Amino acid sequence: MRKKNSITIADIAKKAGVSRTTVSFYLNQKFEKMSGKTRKKIQDVIEETEFVPNALARSLNNKQSHLAGVLLSSSSNDRTENSAFLAGIQDEMQKHGYQIIAASAGADLEEERKAIEQMIGLNVDGLIVQPSDSFDLLWNTLKAKIPMVACNPTHASRYKCWVRSNDYEAVYDTLEKAVECGYTRFVLVSQEESRLSGMVQRIRAFDDLMQIRHLENQQIYIDDLDDQSKLEFSLISHIRIDQPTCFFVTEPKVLSMVYPILRSYRELMPDSLGVIGFDGIEWTRMVSPSVTTIVQPSYEEGVQAARIVLDQILEEDQQMPCRIFSCRLEQGETTRKLFDTVCIKKTHTKDE
Repeated sequence: MRKKNSITIADIAKKAGVSRTTVSFYLNQKFEKMSGKTRKKIQDVIEETEFVPNALARSLNNKQSHLAGVLLSSSSNDRTENSAFLAGIQDEMQKHGYQIIAASAGADLEEERKAIEQMIGLNVDGLIVQPSDSFDLLWNTLKAKIPMVACNPTHASRYKCWVRSNDYEAVYDTLEKAVECGYTRFVLVSQEESRLSGMVQRIRAFDDLMQIRHLENQQIYIDDLDDQSKLEFSLISHIRIDQPTCFFVTEPKVLSMVYPILRSYRELMPDSLGVIGFDGIEWTRMVSPSVTTIVQPSYEEGVQAARIVLDQILEEDQQMPCRIFSCRLEQGETTRKLFDTVCIKKTHTKDE
């Protein structure tokens, strides 16, 4: 017998002795178009062959395709974060019989346009998007008539439905606590200035705290992660034995490059040298010294984004259209004792 994934409607029709149109009617539950005997024959053949109809093919006759599109902002920098985010979406979607189609645009507006147009062409019922800074302009231009949830948008008020984590508050509070713990100099390390919303919020929090507290600080933007010698020189030049310095690294990929270099000076940690990372918890807690890390609730964001878009698709009106999740801080050995959690809990509206 052929594998069930290779069985077609034509195969079912031939085996049941009916037309392909009749099989299509059966799959779309238009049973009034056939006799009870014909319906039973088709049912028996489907059970015998374990036939699973292609969702896209069925969407041609159904109002809903039971497909949802997911557009990621990056495919390389935050693999674990994106993996957890996708897992949350998929787990929730599968409960409702939905499949997801995922793509990445790297926060490039033209790539976003191409990906969204392709997904709309596949008749997705809704979209979950990690948008670039100008995605709202693109979305308004497309005039798509399907629900869309924005995840961690830079400007939440531009969207009807969104979820995000409190990156700004989490970074600000954590660094403020580091000041109170005795660090007097701060160094931000990131890739060259990013259009990704999360990075924008983290860098903005750093800038605001430095300005408000009048703190000595430097910012290192890396344009080539493969140039280890240049990166090492930049980092080492900012270490001060007599002036407690804390490095804040904005993303896991960069942290994985920075950490081995700074670990060479572990005898200075945590009193004279501190390191705070953002995400990458799957390895930051395993190394020695372990890294103090702000952890984003990516899985929970994915689950809630799926719930909101499903609520819009099914017109149930049971979910709040906007939600902010609190990051948490995992205390490591690379900083002085800060606090157990970063958790800013409020009731938020879509205009915040």
